[in-house]
Amino acid sequence: MIPSDMRSLALLLLAVPLLAACQEPAASAVPPIYDSHVHLTPSPECVERALALFERMRVVKFCTKSAGIPGSRRFAATRALARNLGDRFAFFSNLDWRGVAEPGWPEREARRLEAAVRAGAAGVKIFKALGLGVREERGELLAVDDARLDPIMRKAAELGAVVAMHTGDPEVFFEPPGPRNERYFELLFAPSWSFYGAGFPSRKALLDARERLIARHPQTTFLGIHLANNPEDLGYVDRLLDAHPNLFVDVSARLGEIGRHPASEVRAFFVKHQDRILFGSDIIIRPDGYQLGSLSIWPDDDADADRFYLAHRRYFETGERGIDHPTPIQGYWTVDAIDLPPEVLRKLYVDNAERLIFSRKARKAD
Repeated sequence: MIPSDMRSLALLLLAVPLLAACQEPAASAVPPIYDSHVHLTPSPECVERALALFERMRVVKFCTKSAGIPGSRRFAATRALARNLGDRFAFFSNLDWRGVAEPGWPEREARRLEAAVRAGAAGVKIFKALGLGVREERGELLAVDDARLDPIMRKAAELGAVVAMHTGDPEVFFEPPGPRNERYFELLFAPSWSFYGAGFPSRKALLDARERLIARHPQTTFLGIHLANNPEDLGYVDRLLDAHPNLFVDVSARLGEIGRHPASEVRAFFVKHQDRILFGSDIIIRPDGYQLGSLSIWPDDDADADRFYLAHRRYFETGERGIDHPTPIQGYWTVDAIDLPPEVLRKLYVDNAERLIFSRKARKAD
């Protein structure tokens, strides 16, 4: 539990930057958005909230990365939603780590992926639990490149399904989580997001293992979410994309880190890899409201969600300097917008997601 006095201090210190972040940028005539990375509870209430938000923000297609395990109630509800929404909606299934140490687990999950794709899934999303939470038979953490994943990767290649991976987390989550950590308040309210200490592999070890997995399966299409989970190092992501043509990335929940680099460098990176980067927000829409790129220490409402999307647009579509990034609890610095060329913006917002996710889903669905 976090002491009440620490919560009060956090609220006080957050107040000023959050008020600054609430300044809404001017609207402009811009392309629509395909949000390739959302998390949506498939209930009527949440779907209604999502559709109203997306209509206001011109999000014309969206993809949930958390449809659940085939056979679960969540998966069945998500599939029903897909039938109702048609081309507007895509979804990724998830792995079931239960029984990972038992014989036959890889084949079981490969069969489940096949069933998910038959049901309309565009791919499978692997959460950061792989490498940081899932344990094999000796109690050790399951490695990101464990051989038991190979049948699933091969099945994804066979089916033309995308494997989306969240590997590791922000660099500072692997540093001591005390007051000297620049994301101290975020970790104060989400202590389980700290992976500092001997109980966890290093961040570099996690990223290296993921690259070995990608290299081992060149016929499988991978999506490295959160800018391959290393937006702190654009040179690393640039080299990774150059080395592995089967890899794509999205920008979800990482504009704070991306925007710390000089705008000219970021713009050049987006122009160079314009066919490999997808827009995603990582918004969570659930019965109690929203989570906007990170945790919220008070409830976020519709106006907060609108500002969250407008902050993304402002970053990609204007050349403004010293603006607020979408998720101030992640850090109180400002960022310089990158004013992408119209053709690159169109690929980021629409074309790449259409090609990688929505058209793929259409080809594979029953």
